[in-house]
Amino acid sequence: MAKKTILLEAGTFLMREGEESSTMYLLIKGQLEVLKRKGDTEKPIGKINEGDLVGEMSFLDNSPRSASVRASENSEIFPIPRESFDETFLELPDWYKTLHRTIVDRLRKTTSRIKQ
Repeated sequence: MAKKTILLEAGTFLMREGEESSTMYLLIKGQLEVLKRKGDTEKPIGKINEGDLVGEMSFLDNSPRSASVRASENSEIFPIPRESFDETFLELPDWYKTLHRTIVDRLRKTTSRIKQ
């Protein structure tokens, strides 16, 4: 089943820090801004550009979203739901699944240390 793209107007949040994850996205057109909570405010920490994935860390390790993401300009995104990913992932060899878990775990730990 083909998924349609989603249009986000500038200023619209795609995801919020702490939310559960069931979808990652491919940014087709536009630009997204990554924000991290610092006390009572959210500070920009990065940009997502056309052709980049967003929400992949939480999607891959089933952890809550580690940052918020909003459209910094009108943007078009393509959703990749967990079911579609899981269908493909389950067919991969066990060594590949272990490699995947190891890389995601190490990246999550490294990202956590850097942001402290």
